[in-house]
Amino acid sequence: MMKHTHYLVALALALSSCSKGEEPAKGEEPAPADEKAEGADTKADDAEPAPAVAAAEKPVDVNVDEKGQGLHGFDPVAYRIDGKAAPGASEHSFEWAGATWLFASAENLSKFRESPETYAPKNGGYCTFGVVVGKKFDGDPSVWHVKDENLYVFLNDEVKGKFLQDEAGNLEKVSTNWPTIKDKKPEELE
Repeated sequence: MMKHTHYLVALALALSSCSKGEEPAKGEEPAPADEKAEGADTKADDAEPAPAVAAAEKPVDVNVDEKGQGLHGFDPVAYRIDGKAAPGASEHSFEWAGATWLFASAENLSKFRESPETYAPKNGGYCTFGVVVGKKFDGDPSVWHVKDENLYVFLNDEVKGKFLQDEAGNLEKVSTNWPTIKDKKPEELE
């Protein structure tokens, strides 16, 4: 899902240095991910397209795809209610925070409508470990984690694994870093 290779390079560098406690090195290419997350064969891109958000209206605090969808069209409620990543459908959509959110059912749409902050992914759906290192990387909705009833998404399984090695420390960094990068475009953080 990540379309910007330079983001991958920066994250790989950050990952390698974070595991060693060093500052990120420059100029190294990351190794490609060999495996998909469990359930990754289900793609929200197969769902009916929702209206796209115009480039001028595209939010910076919510990670939206090229169709203007939050979570790449996955249902943000399903993670907590059903315990799984589920693609949404265009017939169950809702505009909130500059993005179109899709839901697997009318019931999940109703829950989100009542309390969007409760179900929306933390950090706007950007990769949570990216926020740890002060960056905004695309979050893959099939690579996720719920902690204290909050939904976190990650770039891939390797990144999620690194995050979970020091979950408490990394969540502390997220709470410090997100307010400082929330209103910046990803390219402003390079």
